[in-house]
Amino acid sequence: MRFEKHEMKRKLIYQELAALILLAGIALLFFWPVWVAGYTFPQGGGDLFGQLYYVWSYVGNWLRQGVLALWNTQMMAGDPIIAEAQYGLLNPLNWPLFLFSPIPRGALLLRAGFTLWLAGAGLYLYLRHSPVWRLSRAAALVAGVAYMCSNPFITHLGHPQFNDVMAWLPWVLWGIDGAARQARAIPWAVAAIALLLLAGHGQAALYAALAAACYALWQILEGWRAHALQRTGRLALTALLGAALAMPALLPGLERLPLSDRALVPQEERHGYEFPAEMLVDFLNPNFHGQGVHQFWAPWDRVESGYAGAITLYLALLGVLAGIRQRRVWFLVGLGLFAYLFALGYQGPLYARLAPLPLFAESWKTARIVFLLSLALAIGAGLGIEALRQRSRLRHGWSLLVVVFGAALWFLAPGWAAAAPATEAALRALTGLRFAAVLAGATALLGALSARQFKLASAALLLLLAAELSTAQSFAETDPPAPIEDAHAEARAFLRADTGWFRVDVDAVALGLWSPAQLMAEGFAVPQGAGNPMELFSYNQFYWAVPYKDSPAYQLLGAKYIVMPKGGMPGGAGIWPVYTDSPYIELHLNTNALPRAWLVTNTVPVANIEEAYSIIFDPEFAPAQLATVTDGPTLQGEGAGKIEVLAYGPNRAVFQVESSVPALFVLSDILYPGWKARLDGETTPIYRTNGIFRGIVVPADSHRIEMRFAPASLMLGLGLAASALIILVVLWHNCQAGAWRFKGNGERSPREIHQ
Repeated sequence: MRFEKHEMKRKLIYQELAALILLAGIALLFFWPVWVAGYTFPQGGGDLFGQLYYVWSYVGNWLRQGVLALWNTQMMAGDPIIAEAQYGLLNPLNWPLFLFSPIPRGALLLRAGFTLWLAGAGLYLYLRHSPVWRLSRAAALVAGVAYMCSNPFITHLGHPQFNDVMAWLPWVLWGIDGAARQARAIPWAVAAIALLLLAGHGQAALYAALAAACYALWQILEGWRAHALQRTGRLALTALLGAALAMPALLPGLERLPLSDRALVPQEERHGYEFPAEMLVDFLNPNFHGQGVHQFWAPWDRVESGYAGAITLYLALLGVLAGIRQRRVWFLVGLGLFAYLFALGYQGPLYARLAPLPLFAESWKTARIVFLLSLALAIGAGLGIEALRQRSRLRHGWSLLVVVFGAALWFLAPGWAAAAPATEAALRALTGLRFAAVLAGATALLGALSARQFKLASAALLLLLAAELSTAQSFAETDPPAPIEDAHAEARAFLRADTGWFRVDVDAVALGLWSPAQLMAEGFAVPQGAGNPMELFSYNQFYWAVPYKDSPAYQLLGAKYIVMPKGGMPGGAGIWPVYTDSPYIELHLNTNALPRAWLVTNTVPVANIEEAYSIIFDPEFAPAQLATVTDGPTLQGEGAGKIEVLAYGPNRAVFQVESSVPALFVLSDILYPGWKARLDGETTPIYRTNGIFRGIVVPADSHRIEMRFAPASLMLGLGLAASALIILVVLWHNCQAGAWRFKGNGERSPREIHQ
């Protein structure tokens, strides 16, 4: 008997591994344009290539030198990597990328695609082993494929941090099931919650947390009265520990949020990116309104459709009808309805009441919550497969209903598609709708097969669903293969021949020719960002307030070279072309630029940034001789000095300074919470200089200045995470030893068994 149980367990493990491999194979087939035809994603770059690649390369470069970069010295006047969750410094899915420098393009594509498999595998295992669902292997596979290839994942291929959150959500729900029923499952649930929060997208994490909280509340209410209190305690502990483990990323992010560009957007302007009711037709086929920036024709913001397959819709309808008396079905319906009403934004009745609340006010792109509707539909499709397996009485009636719907859709499609503004768009819309109509007939036909042919029907439906999703979406958010032209090789070599310490600016009219992100990826420091809404508004305010390139304020940026379009006019006196051999761009030398660090012997104390700006934006301002210091000392003198850079990296900068008189050491890096300084080993204040930069007063003679970045928010977060780990170890040890074996461990109520 013992041997038979062991063999059964081993067979089950092999079957589950085979299912996970099948999901991986479907994911690979879905991305055949990428792996086989050389396509790349996403369309237009997205966050992946537009913002994340150069930061990840920067982190990888320093990690190879034994330094975990918390601060980015290459963008703007410095930027706290640890405080921008989307950079994912603490996201384990990014860690393999940090081993490379530069990061291979193929590794980026693999990392983005892997998340889809993670989502499908998580939903499959959750539906197979959750006491709430216990679905068959075929049903769980259909649900997994429907979710991992749904439109929200495809739309966000260029935003992997968003996809990471969606991928971890099924694992969190599975963890909640376990933690609600037995203490020994708490560590795994805590890990899933922490990974979701560390993924790096605040909006997606908020929406996923709402779904998880509702699910946890349902599980508490589903427990017997004798177990409700135990479930509440275990789940509350799970949530607290999961959040605590993510605090090293969450607390620095919350510290940055009020300092970001996004925080400046007034409440009344936080509209847009809402889900229009007209896009419900895209749940049948996402090509109705077009996918990607080149095909989308609707007059509203381009948003994800929530499409998880027309077959998924038809099967979900059967799943709901067959289980209409089950509370788990009502939970799915409630989750989908909540997601849809929330996604409507101010067009619907729900979001307007939540918008004034904290976090919701910062996450107004409501259409993104539609992924919860995709999840509900995917699980519903799994229930539909179960209804086929169990010979539901509604099966034949459902088949007839789906056939009628498909026939009606076929004849109504031309009228609906006529709404498209162009012939090509109308043809895509018509083709997509009629494809959904044909799939309705195929789904109904396979669903009408006898129970004896269930394996054949379910396998056919799985393959048909995979083919549908691949046909409708595999080319979405992709760029066709194109020869890679290194248009700036000579210009890059020219810049690298200059061994000085400087920044390279890109004029606004040249942004499409050689972007700041490309320059950063190639190792150059630039005084710009990449358009991230979480960039520090104080710096962007300063940069874009500079009136012209030869103004005194522009000298503070240390931009020795300026990228201009071919034939571009110099930016003013003291600026002229020095490299003109490229057919696309020119490099102009800015002889007015100050070095990245310098000494001034005259200061003007100011009370706030407005007073500082009134001085530094004055055309008569002389930044090489004078500096403003917020709440700092007055210096007046004439003298000479020099600066030697001993070390300059992401977390630490060291300088040897010599001055004949007391002076202010000025570094053209932004002053941000967490930077601390020491002068000859003793703590010394850093003054806000020239509005946003760093300044340290040094006495006459030779002195050593050291600056370190160690934000208190990160230190507190690490402390909370360490405490959570200790609690988890103690909990795990006691559970293994049997000290905390609750009477309710592993309990399942009769209500759950038949739900």
